[in-house]
Amino acid sequence: MLFKATAPCPYCYTEINPRRLAYRCSGRHAAGRSPCTKAMDEARSRHFNDTNAYWPIIRPERFDSPLMETAAKAGVVDRCADCGADPGPPVCPECHSLLPSEYGSDSALFGLVGVRGSGKTVMLSVLDAELRGSVADRFDAAIDVPGGKSGLTRDLRVHHELMSDARRRVPGQTQENRGGKKEPAVYTWRYVKKGPLGTSRTASTVFSFYDNAGEDFATADAAMTQRYLGATSGLILLLDPFGFPENRKRAADRGAGFVETGPEEVVDAVTTVLRATGRVRRSKKIKQPVAVVVSKIDAFFDQIEEGHPLRRPSSGRPLFDETEAQTVHDHLGLLIQQWGGAKIIRTLEQHYADFRLFGASALGAEPDYASQRVNHRGLLPHRVAEPLLWLMARRGFLPSTGE
Repeated sequence: MLFKATAPCPYCYTEINPRRLAYRCSGRHAAGRSPCTKAMDEARSRHFNDTNAYWPIIRPERFDSPLMETAAKAGVVDRCADCGADPGPPVCPECHSLLPSEYGSDSALFGLVGVRGSGKTVMLSVLDAELRGSVADRFDAAIDVPGGKSGLTRDLRVHHELMSDARRRVPGQTQENRGGKKEPAVYTWRYVKKGPLGTSRTASTVFSFYDNAGEDFATADAAMTQRYLGATSGLILLLDPFGFPENRKRAADRGAGFVETGPEEVVDAVTTVLRATGRVRRSKKIKQPVAVVVSKIDAFFDQIEEGHPLRRPSSGRPLFDETEAQTVHDHLGLLIQQWGGAKIIRTLEQHYADFRLFGASALGAEPDYASQRVNHRGLLPHRVAEPLLWLMARRGFLPSTGE
């Protein structure tokens, strides 16, 4: 069974066997053989609109034979049939993306879903910076981006710089990508995990995020085009607090704009997709854990008592604090009901086996809504990483006070 285990590619989300990978020709041709030439990779072009030139792909065809498991275990890989070169690094057999060495059957894919104006792009841009900074420090971890600054990763760095420098500009809405999917932001996380009796081991994993346009979840029909969600290991679902019925006057008073798609609609749309892609029967609950995040929570601190865990900064301890998170969950559940979102709570309870409510703010202080400029105090991220840490703890990758 070990050699038949599959995991989604962190780039195209296709289920692949980590022991049946493809490889790129290294370009170092054998003596007496003509060298290969680089050319546009049709798979890269089809999946990501990538028209760069690459060395050709080596497909270990004999791994489809009954001897596949023996060959895979021995690390045997075919040479390039055209030039006799040794294989280069492994790539996904479907999209031909370079796979990090940490990739395996336990790699995680997370979706970050939110409708237009919910702050999804801002949240992910700040989370990217937090992972490389405060989160890496908190867990004494090496968190890297193996693919370099391309695709979504490049955009997130540009957005964060735009918010951090003298311009203090909040990035605009993610546009619908009709010409092919953008490369997700892929991360590797490695740290020393302490065990009982003073033992320790190195734990590592790969996870990725993909950023959709908000219009993709405005209706159930639109959401059904996002079938990649069925391959995710967990979901971060962003809800705009200004979209709740009782908060619309507050949004108007602050000039925060009108939320076109309310939280109830997006929860229903995502639930429809997850049930369809996972073929979940009506009598069963969706198994993927879902972190439901109320964004822009700093705009509602006047409704939360001072000293409450939701208003305190994230813990600096190298674990996920389950007790604190449950307190936040309970308090937010009451707030959402007060805001007119009781149906959302019922939907989550009826359709999901494992969900948790979080409150977070990527900016940490309300922006100037008219000019879309970050507060003069700069970026002050508040509990942005907690939803991801909960998902990682649910997978057993991070320690938790609930263990």
